[in-house]
Order: sequence, then structure tokens, then C-alpha cells
Amino acid sequence: MAISKSWIYRCWLGIVPYVLALAKGATAGHHPLPIIYKDVAILGGGASGTYSAVRLREDFGKSVLLIEMEPFLGGHVNTYTIPETGEAFNYGVQSYIDYKGAKAFFERFGIPLQPNVLFASDTIYVDPNTGQLLTNVPPPPPINASVSALQKYHDLIAPWDDIMLPGYWDFPPGDQIPPDLLLPFRDFAAQNGLEDMAPILAVVSGQDINSTNPVLFVAKNFGTPVVEGFLDNTFFDAIPFNNSLLYGDAERLLGDDVALTSTVVEATRQKDHVRLVVENFQTRARTLVIAKRLLIASQPSLDNLAVFGLDDQEKTVFNTWSYGTVYTAVLKTNLIPDNTSISFVTPANSTSTPKPYGFTLTWNGVSSYYWIIFFSQVSMSADEAEEAIVGQMNILYEGGAFPPIGSSTPSSEVVSISNHSSVGWGEGVQQQLQAGFIQDLYALQGHKNTWYTGGLWCPDYSSNVWAFTDTLIPKLLKGIH
Repeated sequence: MAISKSWIYRCWLGIVPYVLALAKGATAGHHPLPIIYKDVAILGGGASGTYSAVRLREDFGKSVLLIEMEPFLGGHVNTYTIPETGEAFNYGVQSYIDYKGAKAFFERFGIPLQPNVLFASDTIYVDPNTGQLLTNVPPPPPINASVSALQKYHDLIAPWDDIMLPGYWDFPPGDQIPPDLLLPFRDFAAQNGLEDMAPILAVVSGQDINSTNPVLFVAKNFGTPVVEGFLDNTFFDAIPFNNSLLYGDAERLLGDDVALTSTVVEATRQKDHVRLVVENFQTRARTLVIAKRLLIASQPSLDNLAVFGLDDQEKTVFNTWSYGTVYTAVLKTNLIPDNTSISFVTPANSTSTPKPYGFTLTWNGVSSYYWIIFFSQVSMSADEAEEAIVGQMNILYEGGAFPPIGSSTPSSEVVSISNHSSVGWGEGVQQQLQAGFIQDLYALQGHKNTWYTGGLWCPDYSSNVWAFTDTLIPKLLKGIH
């Protein structure tokens, strides 16, 4: 890597005394740590971190180190290889929105694209407590009524694009916030006759038409680019349908500028640089990284950023987060016919104690394999989530409507699972927004030489996160020589 003379001179006069002190306190066997210098250290190799690393290095000529805890890049992009066929089974991100430069990122790696891959299936409703079929579930509205309501919703939220897309740089403070953005979404939907779009909202974004969250919460993750993608059928996927291909190519491109199975174990942030001790989980080898900027592209919380010595300004913002337990998984079972998805619905008149968790079971085009999205109101480990899923499948079998296929013995196994547990804006956000929450959030950009990208800083879908990152990079690079 080429290092300017001014950078070397500044390192020697201003940084080296600190480096020596940190290296002395972080040695292995009394040997000083190896030291590398980078323009930008990036924490987190998901969609935003990988994109940032590629753009900064390839398009802006900056040296980077991308630090990722997992043994691969991609974050919430998860792909399982079906043992019987070698087929790719996506059980994380399913498709991409044609927004800003999203397609160009794939084209950079020569990855051909196709319209998003859809697998039609019949949805069967089942009581999770008894495993029995539910026959009195109201039918969904006609598709033309759903589309009409969705178009109306689009027209209502489109005027807010300037303050929400691709990020909240221009979001208004306090009493300047459009009042409808703070309404409970169920009230907004009722006032505007949007009820018929409920099935699309649930399938595309996993949100409830009767949500009491502010409209902003729903609109930021079901905004105009998503709605237009549905209405215009412009969602897309890679060819072949393997969403991990992009991140494998990015990893190969970045080469030694990626530190996988690694994390920061010591850190000091100064006005003009940061110093990070990065440890590899597998080898226990440590490296001292000196960077001009730190970009955090993973979900920031008090726990996972404790190593950075958060100050009161940072803690005040991060204390407001809410946390949710979410897993995505692949289930192999002989209980469900192909082209069938299962929705577990507790009847309104049920006397059973509600379970603190639930999941959807979706046909994704491969016989005997199903895509699971598991969510819980309480903290659960991956093992506990797997146990709950298999237990629910046993109840499904005992309900009698799903006998084993091709066997007399029921079989259900979670063959792969990934933690998608999320950090989000917290409870009471309406009052926080009026008190300047987003302005406080964005005031952390550049604070203590630290910058942020990802779904807490903008609408949380890959194409938009990439577009937001494009607006962030020039600000992050300002003053780097």
C-alpha cells in the first residue's frame, strides 16, 4: 500500500508514542504486535460494510480493512447448499430493489441478473397449539383491491421521500415533522382506506396493517422504492439464484483487506485516527490497526461497542434501542407437501397460553426443504429456536392433518440457522422524534472519528443501504489526505 510522506511524518510525531503504549499493553508472549496502517477500518462485513469497502478501495483509492466476525461476508444473506442436488437455497435476503446503483454493484462483478425468483404456493392456516387446520380464516381481499390500496399508500408517502431517502440527513426536527408520520399506522391505514394492502405489506415487509408503531416505522422499511418494485415488478436476483455469489466475489476482490472470524478487542479513538487491536478467533493472532477513520457497519449497541469506550453522547442514543430475537433457518421435513406454505394463527377464541415465539414456514422451490423466519418476544439461543421449531412440527404431526410423506415416521430437522436478531429504534419513539432523536442520531456521524452506516441510519434494505452509503462516503473522506 502506498503511504504519503505527510502521513508517515504525522504518524511518527503524533501517533507513534500512543501506538507504542497500546502495543505494549496488547502483546503476545512479550512480542510487540504487527502494525498496519489504513485509511478506513470498517467493522462489519454485511451489505453495508462490504459495499463500503469495495467503493472506498476501488473507486476512491483508499486503503481499507474490513473486519468481520463470521467466516464469510454477507451479513443477512444466507445460502444453504442442498446436499442431494447441490442447489442453492436462499434463506436470508430473497431479492433486491432496483434503486440507485444496486444493479451496478452486481454488474461490477459480472454477475448476470434476472427478475426476482418467485415460488408460488398455497398457504394453509394451522392452530399452533393443536396442529389442526383452521377453516374459518377470512380470505384475503381480491388482488386488484390490494394493488389499488397499495398505489394509494404509495401516493401518500411519496412526498416524504426527500426527508427519508436514502437517509435522514434532511429529516426535520420537532414540530416540523409531518404529523401523519407520527400517527399509529393502524389509524393512518383506517383513515386512508388502506386495509386491503394488508397481505402485501405482510408478505413483502413482514409488517402488520394494525401496527401501533408510527407511520414512519412502517414507511421507512416499506417506502416508495419497495412499493414501486412490487407495483412495477422490478425486484431482481442474481443468476443463478444464489444471493451469496455477490459477497463471495467481493471477498475475493478485497483479498487480504478482509479480516474474517475477527473482532476488535482493544480500541482507542483520537481526533485524527483510531487504533484497534484486532484478534482472529481461530488463530488468536492479534494485529494493531491504525486508521484515519472508523466506519461501523454492524448494528451498534452498548454491549458490542463497549470496547470503544463510548462517551455520554453515544450512550444516550444507544440506550434508546429496542432488541428483537429473529432467526432465519432451513427446515427439512417430510410432513408438508411441495408448493405448500404454513401460517400458524392462534384463533381469537383460543384458551391456550400464547407462546412467546412464532414462525412462518414458506415453500422456497425445493422439495422437502422450507424457509423459516422465527421471531420471539424473549431472548432465545439458536439451539432453543431449533428446539421450538421441531417441537412445533411435532404438534403439527399430532394434529393429524399432515401425515409423513413416503414414510411412516415423521421427520423434521433444522439443517441450517442464522441469527438475524435486530437492534431498532426504541419504544416511545414518537416523543423521542419530537425531541430531536434523529438529529441526535446523526450528530454521531464523525463523532470521535467514527462514522456509521446500515439499517439504523436509513431504510433497511440492501439497495437503499448502499445508496445511503454513497451519501456518507464523501463526508467520511473529508479531510483525509
